Amino acid sequence: MPGDEVVLTLEDVEVHFENKSSLLDFGGESETVRAVDGVSLDIYERDVIALVGESGCGKTTLGKTSIGLQRPTGGSVKYRGEDIWDIRDGKVDTDTEWADIRQSLQIIHQDPGASLNPNRRLVSILSEPLRQVNPNLSKQEKRERIYALLERVGMTPAADFAERYPHQLSGGEQQRVALCRALLMNPDVILADEAISALDVSLRVEMMDLMLDLQEEFDTSYVFISHDLSNARYFTAHSGGRIGVMYLGQIAEIGPAEAMIQDPHHPYTNVLRWATPDLSLQDAGEVPMRKIDIPDPIDPPKGCNFQTRCPEAREACRQADPQTYHAENQRVRCFREDEDHEYWESPELTD
Repeated sequence: MPGDEVVLTLEDVEVHFENKSSLLDFGGESETVRAVDGVSLDIYERDVIALVGESGCGKTTLGKTSIGLQRPTGGSVKYRGEDIWDIRDGKVDTDTEWADIRQSLQIIHQDPGASLNPNRRLVSILSEPLRQVNPNLSKQEKRERIYALLERVGMTPAADFAERYPHQLSGGEQQRVALCRALLMNPDVILADEAISALDVSLRVEMMDLMLDLQEEFDTSYVFISHDLSNARYFTAHSGGRIGVMYLGQIAEIGPAEAMIQDPHHPYTNVLRWATPDLSLQDAGEVPMRKIDIPDPIDPPKGCNFQTRCPEAREACRQADPQTYHAENQRVRCFREDEDHEYWESPELTD
């Protein structure tokens, strides 16, 4: 279960990219893609945050920004109360070093094979994080720790696996090695970027269970990126974590797993429920959207960015971007959470 101490604080984080209108037109005007657009989020010790949403919603960019792999263009990312980019740029007088932050914030990629050096054996790959964290360990001590962790993740006999190259492993075994490498850094937070999406369905639950078991042992937190709401539900429900639903760079709704599944407050969360048959919900009926097409992130809708597709949208949704409201266990970016808002008196949108 999550602790009380905040490890990472994201305050009004923005990540905007300039996109040239044409790769061949060097004099063309640039256009701004708002990949992340004003996100605030606290990540606690032993926390689990699952970010879900359609492709291009900004969940991976937000995840990489939260662990210092992407510099925000606005807002701040703080590690235990200190701005990580101020530390990176030497703007503050602190005992915390950038190397300490990079060690504490790790990532597991979707394609582990691409992140593991194909020319090195596993024992060499896994010795590197130990060398950084514990430079005084002897070669034998490193091997003992590597063997113990390989055994712990089910790669037995460990001595045999340790001498293999990444191409000699299955996809699931490569993912376990990537998890081991991250954990050997003794991180506070691990970004799991679609870390199970490439696995067979039968292996996904096994991998999620393993990650949660090791969370207890290593006292770490996860930011879990997924396009699959059922995976996000499983991972967060078994850890007391939260699901954050992203849409066009913003968190539309965030809350505990079962609250988000059984009682969604944002219309877009309901769309994801409808589109995820594995949730075993009652008949979802017709698609709960006015339009299927996703708006252009370069030219998002005015007002609420979901209003062009939302079946509950009214004229007020075109006029202003909703603030984030607290609704029971959830935080929701929707005017419908304010019973006194002018939304209720404005006409419904039909186009």
